[in-house]
Amino acid sequence: MTSLFLLNTSAYAEQAAVSVKQIGASFLEAPPGREKNLVPMGSMNAQEKVETHLIATFKNRLITDMPFFSNDSKVSAIAILSDKSTVELGPAEVSSFRKVSEDRKKTLISVSVSRLPDKPVAGIRFSGSVKVQVAISEVRKTAKFEAKVGSRPELGIGQISVAVLDANSFTLSGGEALERISAIKITKADGSTLTGQRGALSRQGETDGVRVQTQWTFPGPVSSGKLDITMYDALETVDVPVSVVVAKPY
Repeated sequence: MTSLFLLNTSAYAEQAAVSVKQIGASFLEAPPGREKNLVPMGSMNAQEKVETHLIATFKNRLITDMPFFSNDSKVSAIAILSDKSTVELGPAEVSSFRKVSEDRKKTLISVSVSRLPDKPVAGIRFSGSVKVQVAISEVRKTAKFEAKVGSRPELGIGQISVAVLDANSFTLSGGEALERISAIKITKADGSTLTGQRGALSRQGETDGVRVQTQWTFPGPVSSGKLDITMYDALETVDVPVSVVVAKPY
């Protein structure tokens, strides 16, 4: 059985609406005259680094909790000198985290640069975009589940099977659709339920396509019953705009 749940009735017609808010920054600059490429013995940190953190909030999309293999985010860093001139510092380092709110509409983005010009700096401007994978809707599917290696739950998402079964976990093997599972629940014969937590995931290219294995762990022994899954539907990749300035605080 399949059910479709939309964020709103016009979600498919609307473009992704996202707002970005700067929530913090740090500005670490090497002392004047210090060789910036030298790091004191025993120190793991760079002598200078400018970093800022942003919260991206989507109005009409869900941030997916699934592997995302794109590395196409492009944010550049430009130093603003004390005399108002600028120096291009090249690509910034970007870290994008998965959903950070219960409603799954917010995510944390961090951008940084670890080398400043050997001139008085007033601030750093970061500009560009970060790619975030989102979903317009979710689909829920239900099938009979047999707690046995080799069993094949008929969920309507291709040929999938139970590849590994342990006391409190199982691993499903199948196609790329397995990556889109956002939640799993087992309803046992006595009516009690077990809610799964995502574990390890692997994907491997084969002659007939991509083979995915995904592990789910449960708070109690896995048993036969009814398997309910929730899947992300209508996936898209959104370019979240980044345009902020981190001013030197001293």
